[in-house]
Amino acid sequence: MSVFEVVASTVSMVAIIPLGYVAVQSMREARNLLRIQEELTALVVDTKSISEEVHRLQRELRTEQDAAKAGIDETQRTVEHATGIIEETAEKMTEVASGTQALASAGSDDQSAVAAADPRDEQPRRAPHLPQLRRRTRAQARRDPGDRA
Repeated sequence: MSVFEVVASTVSMVAIIPLGYVAVQSMREARNLLRIQEELTALVVDTKSISEEVHRLQRELRTEQDAAKAGIDETQRTVEHATGIIEETAEKMTEVASGTQALASAGSDDQSAVAAADPRDEQPRRAPHLPQLRRRTRAQARRDPGDRA
């Protein structure tokens, strides 16, 4: 039996060497797998925080877009209101201008009739009495020398 024991133990040892190698490789791969799992966990956490940040930014953008749309709508209403006021004012100014032109043309007809009736009104009048008043004043000053100022 001793030969049997030697052969059996030799075969066992030869069989144990590859099993030992497989066990060591399994431990290395288990460590690598653990490292990969930790990296994956970190990536999942980062992805989740980035996703939350994206959702927050989307909410802010949506809020800002709603505010901008409300501002644009308000501006559009203001512009339409101002345009309406400007159009009304332009219409009133056109009416006033038309009325003024009608009055001016009617007034110019009346003035031309008056001007044709009295040609002296076309020339400006001068004050013909000023030189005479100065003469009188000087003459009066000569007569009363005591009234000088």
